[in-house]
Amino acid sequence: MTTARAAALEAVFTDLVENKGINSAGAAVIKDGKIIWTGYFGWQSPGVPASRRTQFNVASLTKTVTTETILRLADQGKLDLDESMAPYWVDPDVRADPRHRALTPRMVLTHTTGFLNWRFLSDDFKLHFLQDPGSTYGYSGEGFKYLATFAEKKLGKRFDSLVKAEVFERLNMSGASITVEKDNFANIAQRLDTKGEFFGPYCFPQKRWCREEGSYSAAGDLVITVEDYATFLISVMDGVGYSQKLTTDRNRVQGDENKETKVDCTKVPADICPRAQGFGLGWEVFDYGNTKLVSHGGSNWAELTIAYFYTGSRDGLLILLSAPNERARKAMPIPLELIDPGSAIVAHYQRLAAR
Repeated sequence: MTTARAAALEAVFTDLVENKGINSAGAAVIKDGKIIWTGYFGWQSPGVPASRRTQFNVASLTKTVTTETILRLADQGKLDLDESMAPYWVDPDVRADPRHRALTPRMVLTHTTGFLNWRFLSDDFKLHFLQDPGSTYGYSGEGFKYLATFAEKKLGKRFDSLVKAEVFERLNMSGASITVEKDNFANIAQRLDTKGEFFGPYCFPQKRWCREEGSYSAAGDLVITVEDYATFLISVMDGVGYSQKLTTDRNRVQGDENKETKVDCTKVPADICPRAQGFGLGWEVFDYGNTKLVSHGGSNWAELTIAYFYTGSRDGLLILLSAPNERARKAMPIPLELIDPGSAIVAHYQRLAAR
């Protein structure tokens, strides 16, 4: 990366923190499978600037680490993507519905379980099938929670220990965790509300509750440094830990998002309209024929995150914004457009910012 381009990135992210209400930010740019630039901006906590040691809560980017753990276990023959999960785990809420027998790990990874995103969104706060499993796309964190429990029951190990063994330790990711660990709290970028109030690293002000120490989330509570996630993203580009056949399967659109597609081809130039878009195995895929854009984002009340790469060039990027979500939505298109101008992902975040 040229000195001028690095300076431009520094200026953009500094402006987001100083003038756009972003509390802290971390970013990485990857070129040909190598990290060529990283940046850390704002404050980890009062008096502590964000740095390469800062761990960001990345919301649904957690699902990518869960995905890669499952794919490694599948490659080792410890589980099968197309086996029924019912012999090992059935959630009590759906036990009386015979459709639970059809649920497979592949349906979870492609977001075709038929579940809502979260059970608390239903009228009775219980898990239900909205559609037959395997029939229709519907993004679901509940599905990932279900999959993690299945893996635990089948393999006799806590899922967070499987993630640690299969991903974190194998890639030397010492700055990553999906488990609530009190000893780690000081390393995590503080999430602040619009008034600048901090509720705790795993706390949710809307519900006034915090996760218990020792608990974990397979869908939304990964905390990780910029360099560790960038290293992880490069491993995904290279299909580290499983076969080329499984990598090809991962990068194939299997869960058609229908009306929820990220790229509205009626509003973008033809060259950034993919011929297919939707979920592959745990990753969102934009298929351009000779190359594919493989992506995942995360969004919660106090963060907005995006990570993606192109299969042909092995170029990619990571942006982690810690800020009240509305501010982050308005800010995200600015660095994206500088790093990857005119991409489908830029167009998506421009639409979000305009809402």
